[in-house]
Amino acid sequence: MSQDGAQGRYAGRALAGGRYQLRDLLGEGGMASVHLAYDSVLDRQVAIKTLHTELGREQAFRERFRREAQAVAKLTHTNIVSVFDTGEDTLTDSASGAGVGAPMPYIVMEYVEGRPLGSVLDEDVRRFGAMPADKALKITADVLAALEISHEMGLVHRDIKPGNVMM
Repeated sequence: MSQDGAQGRYAGRALAGGRYQLRDLLGEGGMASVHLAYDSVLDRQVAIKTLHTELGREQAFRERFRREAQAVAKLTHTNIVSVFDTGEDTLTDSASGAGVGAPMPYIVMEYVEGRPLGSVLDEDVRRFGAMPADKALKITADVLAALEISHEMGLVHRDIKPGNVMM
């Protein structure tokens, strides 16, 4: 997962004036990390994507991240996570309420409980030697349906991979 451990360096921190309490690290890529979080206003779990600190220092990356949130928020499809909120805030320590670090761009998204396609694929390969064809075709059809909606809106994902598809 992360060199900072399973919880990640931001677990126990909060964003948006304490509204979002960051919990476990769900995954990370070259530009951002995704944490499980708790939305205290709406009393629900969410996923929060935060731009890596070093990239957050650059205006061009912050602007690209903000545009990503706006673009995805316009998409409505069963196979595409919903975007609930976006912003830029300084992390705060949940216990003390003190600010920690530089401002951090974030995107608050629907939390999808499940496993990444990559781990499902690995399990199927171990058990069966390959993913069963009917299962592979169903997953492919679902991913393509989501991409079709995205492309109709003029958006290109640019990072389709098994780790970014939740089952």
